[in-house]
Amino acid sequence: MSPPRRRSTYKAPRNRRELTVAVLSSLGIIVAVAVLVWVLRPNKDSGTQPITTTPVVTTAPTSTTVAPTDTTPADTTPAETP
Repeated sequence: MSPPRRRSTYKAPRNRRELTVAVLSSLGIIVAVAVLVWVLRPNKDSGTQPITTTPVVTTAPTSTTVAPTDTTPADTTPAETP
């Protein structure tokens, strides 16, 4: 029979501080990428649908009042020079 082994305390392969820094850095990178993807996303209005323009027809407003008519004849003959 072999002699009993001594019980030694377990030593973690990495320091807890190093592990904490690595985990927090990874989470920071993931959050930064998610924020950049959300901020730089394409505009929802310019999705896959093509932009179609429809002509707008405008009509002049009609007036219910009647403008006064000029009854004097217009002078169409040129003025004579002396």
